[in-house]
Amino acid sequence: MYVLDTNAFYYASEISEFTYDVKKLQTFIADNEVFIPTTALFEFLIKFKGDIYTIRKGGRYLLDNHIKVASNIINPLPSYFINDLVNITEQQLNTMCEEVLENKIDVESRFISLLFDMCLFSGYYFTVMSDGTEPCEYCFAAMDIVYKKFVNIVFEIFKQIFKEGYKTDDCENYVRNCFYNLLAFMLEKGIPFIEKAKSVTSEEEFENADVWFSSEDYAQMSSRLNSKSGSQRSTVFLQRLGITYRKKNNDNELKIYIHKLRNIFDGKVKLEPLQDYFYDTLVNILVNGATLWKNDFLDSLILCNLQNDHILITYDNGVINRMNKRKSQYPMYQKSIDIINYLKQ
Repeated sequence: MYVLDTNAFYYASEISEFTYDVKKLQTFIADNEVFIPTTALFEFLIKFKGDIYTIRKGGRYLLDNHIKVASNIINPLPSYFINDLVNITEQQLNTMCEEVLENKIDVESRFISLLFDMCLFSGYYFTVMSDGTEPCEYCFAAMDIVYKKFVNIVFEIFKQIFKEGYKTDDCENYVRNCFYNLLAFMLEKGIPFIEKAKSVTSEEEFENADVWFSSEDYAQMSSRLNSKSGSQRSTVFLQRLGITYRKKNNDNELKIYIHKLRNIFDGKVKLEPLQDYFYDTLVNILVNGATLWKNDFLDSLILCNLQNDHILITYDNGVINRMNKRKSQYPMYQKSIDIINYLKQ
């Protein structure tokens, strides 16, 4: 069976135009057994929920080509699921989309907040180890305190971010900007405590923060950090912390640290394509200050649908590059790439 990702479905149904031979894609779909995962279907429904003409057009293509919908445990079909998108009413569409959107907000905020947690933890850890020597125990204690102070509220914050984001015309950029701003804010507020704790010498001193760290000292240090990160509201600030850590330690220590993060993700996330997404995205952020793309997470969810007999049809270069990178791990990635290359000829 073949799996259509969101954009391939848009191209085949002529909802979106693209530069390759659409007839070749349409013929291939008509001649083979194809399904669309709920992740892609949900994207379609939410993107065009205010355009019932396009919803019906996409539904007609699914019906005429006998394209099945494949549900998964992360994006299950809503209890009020209307399979007949061709004749769906606006009221039916709105009712179904309410449940679909609720699932998307929960899933996407849950997983993006996990990535955020690891970014925040990494920024604090790089600060602890920024001198290249093992700091005093109070430094790690301060890191633990400030990290737990912020991380306990991150998920709820991101749920609200996604709720607001989906009210805009560009949820992708809205979430990205909020991610950047929140990360910069929490690093700016937490790092001063960690840096100051490096000079603490006793338990009594550590427990009395008002003495060893006055509000004036904190304000000055926070202001200096703000000036460093404020001009670049992105993951570049986190990358710079990583560069300082790497210079004071060594490349091998960074590799060891990153490997530990891989183990954390593998423990928290059970599906391998999602583990790969979290690991690759975080490494790219820490090493290159890479941009966060919410839709990359959705692409990785679609990759979770690939089993031993399933091949992905996509024209997304990011997804293709990800499959190329890991094709030795997953045999169906290479088969998917071969089919994609054929369709592009």
